Amino acid sequence: MGNNYSGGMNSTDHSISSDEREIRRWSSFEYYLFKCGRSRLVYKGISFESKRIYEIEESTDENLHGKGTKIKNNREQTTDNMHNSYWSKRKCVVKTATNDDLMMNDKSNTESQWFRKMFITGNDNVSLFRKELNMDTEKKLGIAFAKSYLAQIDNMSSVWNPICYYFCRYKSRFSMDDIVLIEDRIDGSFRNFIFVDGTCEDDCPPILNAFLHFTYHQSEGKLVMCDFQGAEEESKILHLTLPTVHSIERSFGPKDQGEEGIKEVFSNHKCNELCRKDWMKPENKNQH
Repeated sequence: MGNNYSGGMNSTDHSISSDEREIRRWSSFEYYLFKCGRSRLVYKGISFESKRIYEIEESTDENLHGKGTKIKNNREQTTDNMHNSYWSKRKCVVKTATNDDLMMNDKSNTESQWFRKMFITGNDNVSLFRKELNMDTEKKLGIAFAKSYLAQIDNMSSVWNPICYYFCRYKSRFSMDDIVLIEDRIDGSFRNFIFVDGTCEDDCPPILNAFLHFTYHQSEGKLVMCDFQGAEEESKILHLTLPTVHSIERSFGPKDQGEEGIKEVFSNHKCNELCRKDWMKPENKNQH
């Protein structure tokens, strides 16, 4: 792998996975931890678009202002360089990839990348939900799901990382070639709203509970989205991380508990004023 940035920065290679527009991203990230949880290290960073068309073999550029690539037919192809992609920069976090996340690593079949399917499914349902409720975003909270990309670290600063490790006494750290997640950064007070079994926190915004119900109705009983975590940002948008999806086909990763998961969610779901009476429930699938 390895870009030669003279040890001056931490960065990832172009992401293995892409978003709904087939855009990949890469990230530079800080030398010191932002958060350290039970299973994840989290660093703040900045990500940029990387419109990778061909399979990348190795990175050749030596500076931050152009992330050039060499491809397998030995022709040199330059993806969006930093000058051109500057306006695509986005605040992000770079996080430890768990064993479940590593199941996403399939370069040949994007359909099997279930986490990609989740944020696409989530945001598609948000658009339909707004239309269903004729939502006035100035009066009601909106919903948006953060995008997530799987990538490999290709440079770690040989100077600054050891200094930070020494003074902060980290028990764990990133290393070259580790697989990580690049996720849109969520600003605000991060918390759980609805859990994987459909139970809600007492102060959960009603719109999220109604959205959970809507995803089941919209899919005609094929799936339900839950496990909503994130923060209400200053824009009044509820910015959420990737949810859990329970689906009949169990096609959304290891947390997908299939029909049993759907039934459990609805055993804990309580309709509110935003839920429509004609929305389907597991006990009345034939209702439209």
